[in-house]
Amino acid sequence: MTNIKKFVITTFLSFLIMNGMSAKEVSTAEANVPPIVGELGVTIDAVSGEVLYNKNAYSKAYPASMTKVLTATILDERMKDGEMLIVSRNAANQECLCFGFTAGELISKNDAMKALLLLSANDVAVAIAENVAGSEERFAGLMNQKVKQWGLRNTHFVTPNGLHHPNHYTTPYDMAIITKEAIQHPEVLKIMSTQTTRIKTNRQERTIRNLINYQSNPHVIAGKPGFTDAAQHTLVEYLTNGNNKVISVVMKSDKRSKYKDIQTMANYTFAEMKTRSMANQ
Repeated sequence: MTNIKKFVITTFLSFLIMNGMSAKEVSTAEANVPPIVGELGVTIDAVSGEVLYNKNAYSKAYPASMTKVLTATILDERMKDGEMLIVSRNAANQECLCFGFTAGELISKNDAMKALLLLSANDVAVAIAENVAGSEERFAGLMNQKVKQWGLRNTHFVTPNGLHHPNHYTTPYDMAIITKEAIQHPEVLKIMSTQTTRIKTNRQERTIRNLINYQSNPHVIAGKPGFTDAAQHTLVEYLTNGNNKVISVVMKSDKRSKYKDIQTMANYTFAEMKTRSMANQ
């Protein structure tokens, strides 16, 4: 056998061995990533934005009421504390979940944000849009302007509340970045983290409770669930474990699984972050 033939055969065998090892390593790595029920999910580092868990994270889907995280952010930027919103007949007649307004009712910016994020009130979302921008259409323009500013190219919003529209969509990754930006607003984060509070208008006063029970997962700081028939169940949560902070999003899940999905992604991510930190010491 010539030296050239020996070289070719040796190189070919080495190639096969290396490929086999690589395939085995990839297979093992994939096997260690826990599955979730939701069809789409992501976890990002809440500080750097790095993707730490990815299941179709860049695929488009309907966000449902997770939309209200952005609505609250724009409200906080565009209206001053203490300003009052007036409720139109259009806002009062929205498809519920609703706070239960009547036309002409007045509510403060802060209480409107509470009803928006804790009750997921669709009538409040429309009232916010109309008071901030003059109409839902113009408010949607502000929403789309904001996501473009953040470099998000796979998101387009039509409504301030997330009620279904075929052109109202985002991705798990984009929704995580939207939430990353939202929690930089102290008032938005504070309200998203609230379990029970009292709000009032010029016509009514009541105690409201968050749709999320944060006591069920001690790592959860804040979150926003959503549901429509088209979107199925969606959820975004901001979680911390020691010095590690993450944002997890699941889309197209079911009512029982969405919280487990978030916990599965977050637990996996926290473990990976801990391993990475120890390796760098």
